[in-house]
Amino acid sequence: MPLIPLDKRAKEGYLPLTAIDAGPGPKLSLKLRAKLALCSAALSLFIFVSLSSWSVPEVVYAVWQPNMDVRCDETTLSNSRCRNSRMYAEQLLSKHPLIDGHVDVPALARYFYYNKLDEIPFDQPAFANGSYPTKGHVDIPRLRAGKSGGFFWSAFVECPDSVAVGKDFEHAGSQPAVRNTVEQLDVIKQMIGKYHKDFRLVSDVKSARKAFKDGKLISFIGIEGGHSLGNSLFALRAFASIFSTSFGPVRYLTLTHTCHNAFADSAGEHPPRWNGLSPFARHLVYELNRLAIVPDISHVSDDAALQTIDMTRGPVMLSHSSARALKDIERNVPDSVLNKLAASKKDHIVMINVYPGLIGGTEDLDQVVKHVEHVSSIVGRGHVGVGTDFDGIMSVPKGLEDVSHYPDLVAKLVEKGWTDRELIGFVGENVLRVLADAERVALKMRKDGAQPDNTSWNDVFRSSTDGA
Repeated sequence: MPLIPLDKRAKEGYLPLTAIDAGPGPKLSLKLRAKLALCSAALSLFIFVSLSSWSVPEVVYAVWQPNMDVRCDETTLSNSRCRNSRMYAEQLLSKHPLIDGHVDVPALARYFYYNKLDEIPFDQPAFANGSYPTKGHVDIPRLRAGKSGGFFWSAFVECPDSVAVGKDFEHAGSQPAVRNTVEQLDVIKQMIGKYHKDFRLVSDVKSARKAFKDGKLISFIGIEGGHSLGNSLFALRAFASIFSTSFGPVRYLTLTHTCHNAFADSAGEHPPRWNGLSPFARHLVYELNRLAIVPDISHVSDDAALQTIDMTRGPVMLSHSSARALKDIERNVPDSVLNKLAASKKDHIVMINVYPGLIGGTEDLDQVVKHVEHVSSIVGRGHVGVGTDFDGIMSVPKGLEDVSHYPDLVAKLVEKGWTDRELIGFVGENVLRVLADAERVALKMRKDGAQPDNTSWNDVFRSSTDGA
């Protein structure tokens, strides 16, 4: 049987390797047959040693190449890409990074291990019963099993007590959040340093691609909540420069968490304080744009989200949100915001949260896919990604219990008819494009002479009741 022609192999996407059937051949002497047998044994030993460190799937596949525009549908179900979607997903993820927009490993370290990093079995394999020693949904063995390309480490601390802060967000009441955020950023730095064989802290798209090429897990940082700044743009710059004097690994700031702050209203608190963004927010968004830090509008009120899209010079993101049309809860993004994004000329990405309380319905992998499909039906498949919220959620969807199940999510999208071009965007290229656009905007601002904004939280802002 001849080798499969290259054109057919390309058409199929990938196909099993086959041996060449050379036929019975001429009759050989006993001496020559002995030599051939010895050579065959040596070759077999060489192949065994070469493959001993590689996890071989059920079928060894030819070198994977993407079929950028092939879709699985009723006419292509015989295509091996569609028949073996899980294996195909693993191969795709081995070549293209899956970057999760929101992972709460630092929060797990803080609230479950009290930041005692030596007590976190982050690199330990599963027990005999299949469970893992690490609390939560994320550790190195499961990241590797799930073909993860990396994630945004979320620097999260709780909202300050509303009584201590007061309705005007007094500086003194916000101080603990600043201190705690510094601690969380340092914990992230320590963990990445401790497990440097697996992780690499990166600051821009170029360094992210290099990290993935080198076999490292891409590590960006997102700060979850404007309350972490303690009403200070100076604190934002300090956080950004802890690691770098240029673009740092802090690449997004979620404008609020579950509480209002000096910059914006949260979806998690009522009544609104600013009717969206505060007057001080324009100074924050300017500084975010100048630093290539993307404004993240997960958690914010609808008005704050819509106003941020108008205000920012660069892209905007939702790092971990689901669709309100499928689960009517204020924490989810409404179609009005999705339509605003779709109509905007500014780049954007919506990264889907998998928390059962936000996805509703059957609370399983299929329901997650429904949210992906709904959001992409409005903003386009080039503007969606995954932001699981793993380690920050108390329950998980069936079929997507932890990071080892990333390929199952991708496989579902293969079966739904997503092309490789769309899948590669979904898993990582869409968010990398958004980050690259933020870098472009920041460089242009600096070239045009943009200077740090030293505006301070003062009585003028404190007494204002008008939104931006």
